[in-house]
Amino acid sequence: MKKFKFRYESVLKMRLDQEEKLKNDLARRVQKRQAILDKMERLKEDLETYSGWVQEGLINGRRMDYREIDQGKKYYRKHIQDLKHALRQAEAEIEHAKAILIEAMKERKVMEKLKENDFQNYIEAFNIADAKVIEEIVNYKNNKKDGDE
Repeated sequence: MKKFKFRYESVLKMRLDQEEKLKNDLARRVQKRQAILDKMERLKEDLETYSGWVQEGLINGRRMDYREIDQGKKYYRKHIQDLKHALRQAEAEIEHAKAILIEAMKERKVMEKLKENDFQNYIEAFNIADAKVIEEIVNYKNNKKDGDE
């Protein structure tokens, strides 16, 4: 009997490749989100440092322009706000990529199940053919014994 060959093997391979690409895309999006989080954390630390510097300057009697102090704080707050917006957008992209990946995984699993079912059918057909050959050999030997007697 011939070797098992799944007729949709190329489709299964294509779906596996597509799933791998989607996983890589999701990983890139997660890295992008992490970079935004890291940048936001650095800006928050810089804002705290700046606020501490301003407080120290006011306590020590350093002459400071309140408008410049306010602009400095606004600068950090604006950039943090921009990063929060970018973070929300990155998280939405991640959720979208996850949904697409889940669908691709479902499609791959369907193909793998088809392959498994085809393989089971192949095994059953092979066993039936094997049993038929054994039965023919037994019948041939029985007929030969009967003919010799």
